[in-house]
Amino acid sequence: MFVSVNKLKSFRPVLPIGMVTVATQVRAAGHDVHVLDLMWEEEDEKAVREAVAAFRPDVVGISIRNVDSQNMLEPVIYTPLAREVADWARAERPGVTVVLGGPGFSTVPDDLMDFVGAEYGITGFAEESMVPFLAHLHRGTEPADVPGVIFRVPDGSYHRRDPVFEIDYRKAARPDPELYDPRYFTYSYETHDRSEKVPATIQTKKGCVLECVFCSNFLVDGTGVKFDDVKRVADEVERLRDEGLEVLEIVDGVFNLPLNYAVEVLREFVRRGIEMPWSCMINPGNVTPELVDLMVRTGCYYVEFGTDSCNDRVLRRLKKNFRQRQIISAHRQFEQAGIRVEHCLFIGSPGDDRDSVRETFDVMSGLVPPGAPEAHAYWTLGLRVCRGTALHTTAVEEGLLTGDERFIVPKYYVSRDVIEDSALLDEIQERVLANDNWYLWWGLRTIGLRERIRMARQESERIEAELLAHLPERRPTPLPAPLPAPLTTRGEEGR
Repeated sequence: MFVSVNKLKSFRPVLPIGMVTVATQVRAAGHDVHVLDLMWEEEDEKAVREAVAAFRPDVVGISIRNVDSQNMLEPVIYTPLAREVADWARAERPGVTVVLGGPGFSTVPDDLMDFVGAEYGITGFAEESMVPFLAHLHRGTEPADVPGVIFRVPDGSYHRRDPVFEIDYRKAARPDPELYDPRYFTYSYETHDRSEKVPATIQTKKGCVLECVFCSNFLVDGTGVKFDDVKRVADEVERLRDEGLEVLEIVDGVFNLPLNYAVEVLREFVRRGIEMPWSCMINPGNVTPELVDLMVRTGCYYVEFGTDSCNDRVLRRLKKNFRQRQIISAHRQFEQAGIRVEHCLFIGSPGDDRDSVRETFDVMSGLVPPGAPEAHAYWTLGLRVCRGTALHTTAVEEGLLTGDERFIVPKYYVSRDVIEDSALLDEIQERVLANDNWYLWWGLRTIGLRERIRMARQESERIEAELLAHLPERRPTPLPAPLPAPLTTRGEEGR
């Protein structure tokens, strides 16, 4: 039995594509499968207990998409629900095995194992690991050789097997839409100025070619890129379209990196006559007239830019592959093509100060002015820090973190030149509120930014104390087990 604990509907609900992919794979291997998505449940405990009592699973897999809100101004932790699901399942089915997984789990596995009290966890590509893992449980043997597995050993430490970030797409089952809760496809959500349907989702590849200082994607998808075959991608889109789904989202971390693969996918769409409303995340540094033309011809209506900053010095510090001129050029190309653009930007990145923040705001004022019908800017104060990233090293070097934190409660980096500049914080608030196409925090008109920062810090401290009370003292971390031989992927065949 698989349970998704993501209940976040702000902006819009997101289909649990990872969990459903794993469930589809497990079912194809001959196991009985039941999927419970708590997104739509009003009474979580009742839903879990009833599902466990009816299905009587031997294994309950809990999918953790996000650990927290990733918003310093609105600190919310989602993992207590995972702990409750495990408790409710055990109450209804004593002896049931609890397994944790999902991208959120892969970023902080040890702390979540401790907090939830799970018997096992799987980091990395669970669609490759879950079937052999279940085979071990069926035989009554320890799954010590399963890639990505983590479990307790008698001395109280954890056995960990490093994940193998390789996938054979030829053997991987596509997520069965029948396993999604049907309420996703009747729900409408409000955007800035319209009502929209929840899109169907498809992933054309895993991983990323960039090394942005804040990104934890390497913990979830590994390094490098693993490509699906473009014909398989087009087959799946045709199937979704023919089943009547109206809107599609390509959920790659960045669709147009590498550019040649994105173009190849879209050329296949054009060849087959695929045209339906779709959206994706775009990197401003890899936008060409051909890419935009193909996106228009296949029905793209909305793109989200990972803009981060419009100051070249800050972009270099973040290790971005683009500069301000490319942000402006890419925006104008999509604008002229009639495709909506949303910019996602940080305030307080490494190197950010009064001058760089003002420059970023000035550029955005030109691209996303008040009243612009097809452009918006979404601002985030601070960058969430993940252990193992270059941003984590910077935060420790600057004395913002000690390096020994437990990341079950989020930690944020905000440059001192921003967070300690009261006049700048007031200016940020004033400029955001003056533009109806900009968003920073929903309550900014009634609670000032400086006051909200103070309140959020207090709330984070309270949450941290509460969660840490459920965690044991740190255990020694064992040496990682050696990696098995990798599978061959398209990425290894010369792409």
